[in-house]
Amino acid sequence: MLFSPNKLNPKNSLRIRNSTRSRVSAKSKFPTIFDDFSPNPGGQTEFLELAGWANSNPLEHRWTAAIGGINSGKSFAGAIWSVTRALLDPEARGMITANDYGQLSRASLVTLVEVCRMFSIPLEPYRESIEDQALAIANCQRCYIGSQKAFVYVISANNFTGKTQAGRGLQIRWVWADEYAYAPEQAFLTIDGRLGRGPGELKGQGIVTTSPAGYNYLYWKFGDPTRTENLQELYKMATLSSLENIHSGADYVQSLKANYTDELYLQEIEGKFINTSIGLVYKYFSRSIHVLNGEDAKILDYERSLPLMLTFDFNHSPIVCLAAQKRGKEIHFFKEWSIMDSDIWELTDKIVDWVQSEGLPPEIQIFGDATGRARTAASRLSSWDIVFQGFNPLLSERGGGYLVKKFADINPNVINRVHSFNQCFQKKLIYVHPSCKNFIKDLEQVTWDDNNNINKKINPQLSHLSDAAGYLVHCIYPFKPELAIPKKGKLSGIAG
Repeated sequence: MLFSPNKLNPKNSLRIRNSTRSRVSAKSKFPTIFDDFSPNPGGQTEFLELAGWANSNPLEHRWTAAIGGINSGKSFAGAIWSVTRALLDPEARGMITANDYGQLSRASLVTLVEVCRMFSIPLEPYRESIEDQALAIANCQRCYIGSQKAFVYVISANNFTGKTQAGRGLQIRWVWADEYAYAPEQAFLTIDGRLGRGPGELKGQGIVTTSPAGYNYLYWKFGDPTRTENLQELYKMATLSSLENIHSGADYVQSLKANYTDELYLQEIEGKFINTSIGLVYKYFSRSIHVLNGEDAKILDYERSLPLMLTFDFNHSPIVCLAAQKRGKEIHFFKEWSIMDSDIWELTDKIVDWVQSEGLPPEIQIFGDATGRARTAASRLSSWDIVFQGFNPLLSERGGGYLVKKFADINPNVINRVHSFNQCFQKKLIYVHPSCKNFIKDLEQVTWDDNNNINKKINPQLSHLSDAAGYLVHCIYPFKPELAIPKKGKLSGIAG
């Protein structure tokens, strides 16, 4: 059970209750940290200024991220920011969290203890050694910062995931989330929903200090230059390079360079978001090559004079479909449908509306999951039956034969389907419109699990669009033809 404070701290002596709610100078009250601390030039300075570390003025954005390399000073900056929040508004409850207990107890909290001792700031519970004090705080799941004992929750990410979320009812004004590129998105979203609540005057504000971990959810919130204006207003970030840390020796940086590949150097030293190939299913997909932008993307737009290819993967949430067209040898994916908590009827309604608004093509080719042929005891209609019934409005306009069945009787072997996809990426036969954001996420984030299967547990919303696309790609450019199941009394050959 998480600890909850049963007593509010003394009233914040820093607040001046007038019509403008102005504040006294932070430097006049806490000279040792506000006057004596100077951030490293570059990313650390940019991050702390974005996060408003030296005052309590409300920021227009809600989250600030320090995305940095190893020993770039990101966690130190996170500890500085957390301490200043506690000093500026000790009534406000805060929280320090990390991706797991080990990170919290052996790294994040060690840095917090070091910062407090460096600037003579009281921190409880107290232990003689830095490491023992960090461990004591982690085990207590709370700490008190400053002479007015500002209350701070100390909780790892696993308390915000799963069916039993022990941290779901918290009320906090600020949060420092350390190494959250390696925490589930569910934890981040739950914390965001608790931010800006409870006693205190600080506006709800959060920071993330982390190494990047490929194009995961933090990239889509903080780093993607094509993200929506709303996301750009809410999420700001600075990049911290390990080379900027003036306290690191030259031999340290050189040793790191010697031990990393070029791509891992960009991620682990420069703090860059990159598409690392380690564990990725679609390791030959490259955003810079296979996603066309600007004027180049216009070549991928729907052309009603060409056959339209639709490919499905049947799942409840999300249920998905991709639209593509073949130009010469190239396959161009240009539209996606990904609907949560839905069904095939709603999906086909949306597709029919879109086709009728954009103009009917000469024919529609249907690809997808062969298991959709199965019927259940609860329904006499298979998934494919519902698809074709849903497309009746199109058949009524063009007649029989307009919908061309392209899906197989059995699905291809998963490994072969992935090989088909990857060989097409290598040969530059597949291009994707930038509006297919969820499909692009799939291609950049879907990984193998420990049993060499596609991992569908880390993020259940992933893999469905890339599965759907894989059925189409394998049908057109099969890496390896599948052996058909022999019919009784007959020999089977190779199914082309």
